[in-house]
Amino acid sequence: MKVHSIDQLIRKDTPLYYRNEYEGLGNLEFPTGERRRVPLEFTVEIKPTGERAVTVKLKERINYPLLPVIHALKEKIKILERSGELT
Repeated sequence: MKVHSIDQLIRKDTPLYYRNEYEGLGNLEFPTGERRRVPLEFTVEIKPTGERAVTVKLKERINYPLLPVIHALKEKIKILERSGELT
């Protein structure tokens, strides 16, 4: 399971300063070699301890186990957040 990119990011307007919500398209490659662009929503929330909690929701069904897909997307989102690409 590989996430090549998360494109077309749109930041939603939220009243909470510690929570950022986004929509975008995840460019995924499955172990079978199939590549697919999947619409998704995700949230990056800053906890009181400074830790960043990421939640991901796919907006359409995929024919692959969900747990490894969500895990790979969360890791990619954390990388984007650390590099400052989520503003």
